[in-house]
Amino acid sequence: MSSKGYNYLKVDEKKMKRMISNRESARRSRMKKEQHMKDLNDQIFYLTKKRDEMLLKIDGIAKENTKVEMENMVLRSQKQELEKRLEYANQVCGWYEGDGDDDVSLASMGGVQEPWIRPWEQKQPSNSMPVMSSSVGFSFF
Repeated sequence: MSSKGYNYLKVDEKKMKRMISNRESARRSRMKKEQHMKDLNDQIFYLTKKRDEMLLKIDGIAKENTKVEMENMVLRSQKQELEKRLEYANQVCGWYEGDGDDDVSLASMGGVQEPWIRPWEQKQPSNSMPVMSSSVGFSFF
């Protein structure tokens, strides 16, 4: 063989090796890309599931918060009612014991509402909302 033919075979062999190497590299690149896409899809599924769980938790917490706020409103109403009853009871005790002003008489006490003596006779102001409270835990005479 001539040296030209030998060089030609050598170049052809190098080309073949490069071509095989390039094909292997492309195959590895495709596999790497495929694995990356699979990982991204798995991550999408995981994060979507976590988001849905969090939305359910948020909804439950919001409902519980609303419930607690309503209970808080009832307790505040009860507190106001009890404060009024205590104030009236203190006035009655002061009148009864004679600790209060000498000017206090039964006639002047008549102007004070008696919320704890006859609550059914109370008149609700027309411009305010009725107090919604429970009498559970409270005893009347």
